[in-house]
Amino acid sequence: MRSVTSQRLLAALLILAAAAAAVALNVLLLGRASAQNEPVGKLAPAKNLPPAPQWTIRPTTGPVHDEGSDD
Repeated sequence: MRSVTSQRLLAALLILAAAAAAVALNVLLLGRASAQNEPVGKLAPAKNLPPAPQWTIRPTTGPVHDEGSDD
């Protein structure tokens, strides 16, 4: 009976250690990603973009007449 309890304790400790390692790695990665000089909310579009090719299909304006095909 004692070995079953110790196996369960070992399994619980391993799961807890894996969860703690995952949390620590996420905190580390988030800290490195947020240390960059270009915050996500302040991105600027590229200037001097070339015009779209002639074969580009532009989106239509107004209601789409698909008769509820995605319902």
